[in-house]
Amino acid sequence: MYELEKTDQTNWRNVSTLTQFYADLATNPYCTNDKGFSHIRTKSHAIKHAYIQPNRPNVCRWLVFDIDDPQALFAYHDNVLPRPQIIIKNPKNGHAHYAYKLTTPVGEGGKSSIKAIKYLSSVQHALRLALGADRSYGGNLIKNPCHISHEVYLTGAKPSYELAELAEHLDLQSKTDAANDYGYGRNYSVFEHVRHKAYPLAETHSYSALESILTSIANEYNQRFDEPLFSNELKHIVRSIARYCSKKDFTASHKAFSELQRARAKKRWGDNTNKQKQALEMYQNGVKKTIISKELGVTTRTLTNWGLQRKKK
Repeated sequence: MYELEKTDQTNWRNVSTLTQFYADLATNPYCTNDKGFSHIRTKSHAIKHAYIQPNRPNVCRWLVFDIDDPQALFAYHDNVLPRPQIIIKNPKNGHAHYAYKLTTPVGEGGKSSIKAIKYLSSVQHALRLALGADRSYGGNLIKNPCHISHEVYLTGAKPSYELAELAEHLDLQSKTDAANDYGYGRNYSVFEHVRHKAYPLAETHSYSALESILTSIANEYNQRFDEPLFSNELKHIVRSIARYCSKKDFTASHKAFSELQRARAKKRWGDNTNKQKQALEMYQNGVKKTIISKELGVTTRTLTNWGLQRKKK
């Protein structure tokens, strides 16, 4: 039993799933009536367009997939997968967009959890493979489920899913494709590459200068993908990292981290200050490191780390 319910978009405000989709939109989302270009409009104006940006910048609330198959309407059922909350079908060829709502949205930049972004990428990648969806589709624009040019179906799915609920039905270990080359894997990969380039520059560059440098780095890295991210997606990633860096005192944070590491080492190994002095004196008096290590109860590698090594002639 498919449990599909076709909706009437002329009264979409009376359909709770569609009103929730509208509520989740950005204040000024991208939208268009033609696939060749898109523009930014207020939410109330954008909802009148055939295609619309489903997620807010740097946040994934809706996982969306593009299934280019005449039988796309039944892909979730035929592959024994969780039901999407919304299916938006092209009435001419049967191709469809699937939209899965996440209970807990995942951020994609700045202070967002790297672990969460990576998990999102893995789930999206595995669900795409299981559905047989287009690998190059990034989900930046979706067929607007509130627009009359599409057929829209509700599946009777629960209001939203946790990522772990979706993962229960998927093979997250699949190696069929490189996850970083598709969907949110690209976002994660770009974010990881750019943020590590940004941190060493944060203390010596203003926000605008850092944003300019990171934009070049992101654009260059983006070309490694067969299907690069859209420029506006790169812009949001770069700005998120630049904002984070401009508010972060890296000098203080690095100092605090070093102090924490020293405290942890002292707690684990104890204070070896006296042993280091004693080892140095013994070494300067010609005692071999093997003897010093036995005498003081430390390894020869530790002695080397303490600076006990002959200078090369």
